[in-house]
Amino acid sequence: MRLALGLVSAAALLVAGAAAQADMVSGPYITGFGGYTINPDTDFTTSGGGSGEFSFKDGWLAGAAVGYDFGRARIEFEGAYHKNEFDKASGALGSVSIDGKITNISMMVNALYDFENSSIVTPYVGFGMGAAHLEVDSGNDTPSDTAFAFQGLAGAKIAVTENLSAVVDYRYFRSLKAEFDGVKFDYQQHIITAGLSYNFGTPAAPMAEPAPAPVAPAPVEAARSYMVFFDWNSVEITADAQQIIRDAASAAQTLGVTRIELTGHADRSGSARYNQKLSLKRAEAVKAVLVSLGVAPDSITTVGKGETAPLVPTPDGVREAQNRRVEIVLP
Repeated sequence: MRLALGLVSAAALLVAGAAAQADMVSGPYITGFGGYTINPDTDFTTSGGGSGEFSFKDGWLAGAAVGYDFGRARIEFEGAYHKNEFDKASGALGSVSIDGKITNISMMVNALYDFENSSIVTPYVGFGMGAAHLEVDSGNDTPSDTAFAFQGLAGAKIAVTENLSAVVDYRYFRSLKAEFDGVKFDYQQHIITAGLSYNFGTPAAPMAEPAPAPVAPAPVEAARSYMVFFDWNSVEITADAQQIIRDAASAAQTLGVTRIELTGHADRSGSARYNQKLSLKRAEAVKAVLVSLGVAPDSITTVGKGETAPLVPTPDGVREAQNRRVEIVLP
C-alpha cells in the first residue's frame, strides 16, 4: 500500500509539471490490449536446499486499463492475464522436461508521460507497480502465491481519429519471489503489446490570445495594405478575414491596381519546414477568395515566408496569434 501511494504521488507531481502546458485531448480513457510474452530463464530454490533453473515457452497476455489523461501525463489502473508453459528444469543432475503452465493475474498502477508533437505518432514512457497473483498448474496440483510486481513501459500512440488511437509498446514485467509448495522463484517477462485506446475527453481549448487589432480607418495610401489573421494550424478563412479580403478587393478595383501581392506567415509552434508550407497555403487560401470576388488570378502573386518574419518575435515553439497572417499589399 505504501508503494502504491508513492506511485500515485509521483504521478501527481508529473501531472503538475505537464498539465499546464498541454493542449491535446485530455480526460478519461480506456485501453484494451493483447500481446506476446517471453519469460527469461529464472533460478529457483527448494525448501530442501535444492536449486536450479526453470525455462519457459513463449506465451501471451490480454488486458485492459482505465485511466485519466492530463494532457501529457497519464495515470491508469491496469489488469492483465498472462499465460506461459514450462519448458524444462535444469539442475546439478541435468535437465528434465516439465508439463505444466504458469498463469499470472496482474493488477498495476501505471504513470506515463506522452511526448506530444505535431505528428500523429506520440511516443511515451512509463512505469508501474502493483501485484501479481501467480498460479502453477502441474496437472495434479495448482499452488499459487501473490507477490509485489513492477514494470517499465516504452511505446507509441498512433492517432486514428481525434479520440481513438492504436497503441504499441514494449514492457519489462517482474515480480518478487513467489513460493509454490516449497519452490521459490521470481517471475519475469519481456512483453510486446498492441491495442486500441479511446479518450472520452475533448480537445483542450487553446490559451486565450489577444484578438488582432481591428483595421483602423486610414488614408488612401494606408488602405493599400491589409492583414488577414488565422487560427492556430489552420488555413480556414474566418468571417472577419472574409470581410477584410472583400475590402481589399474593393480597394484594388477603386485604385485600379494591376498587381496584388500576398505574403503568408506562420508562428513558431511547429517545425520550420511545416510552417513554410502552411504559410504558402494561407496565401493561396486568400487568393482563392479574391478570385471568387472577381480579381483576375494572373494579377495575384503568392509568397510564403514561414516563421522567418514575425510581427511579434517569440522563442521557438510559442503560439502567437499576430504571427499567423497573410499580408495583402496593393502596390
